[in-house]
Amino acid sequence: MPVTELGASGPLSPTLARAVAQLRAGRPVILCDAGSREDEGDLAFAAGTCTPELVNFTLSNARGVLCISMPPATAARIGVQRLAANGGDPMGTPFGYPVSVVGHGSGVSAASRCATIRAVADEASRPEDFAKPGHIATLIAHPGGVRARDGHTEAILDLLRIAGIPGPGVLCEILAPSGEIAGRAELAKLSEEHGLPILDIAEVVAHLALADAEAT
Repeated sequence: MPVTELGASGPLSPTLARAVAQLRAGRPVILCDAGSREDEGDLAFAAGTCTPELVNFTLSNARGVLCISMPPATAARIGVQRLAANGGDPMGTPFGYPVSVVGHGSGVSAASRCATIRAVADEASRPEDFAKPGHIATLIAHPGGVRARDGHTEAILDLLRIAGIPGPGVLCEILAPSGEIAGRAELAKLSEEHGLPILDIAEVVAHLALADAEAT
């Protein structure tokens, strides 16, 4: 596999390197899972580099559910617990209680949602800093990352670790103009229009598997 640069877990393929560079620049990428899974593309970026403009861009162009993905330690720090599940979701999406940071209006505006996202990423934040329920959906990732569950929730966190970027990640499903889940053609068009790298979660999984093999 050709490599172009080093990430936190070893050499990166050209596709992975482009995604890492984009995230390090504070910009989003399009993160896709397998066709045999949800077959979705999510707009994904680092919570710590969130801006109101980026939230507005995401809401305008992705139009799915704006979520913040976090490791269990972050969820524990801010007092977010898993929502009770009835087993009806075949993907077992690990939703936690939605949150809004206190002191920023209703929590709905792009600026307010950005403030919530940045607060979740702030290591100094504590449970009392958030209203629950709020206006940002939360996802609590599997502690094993994509090695244990190859979902968008885990992939954005592993991708940020590869990029050497701390903190949680933000995800939003991308819809087509029709309102259906965007297919590959629509994702490619969005990528071209806005300069957004497309990365398959499978490539994150493969990169970490190779790093694990080389470490043994």
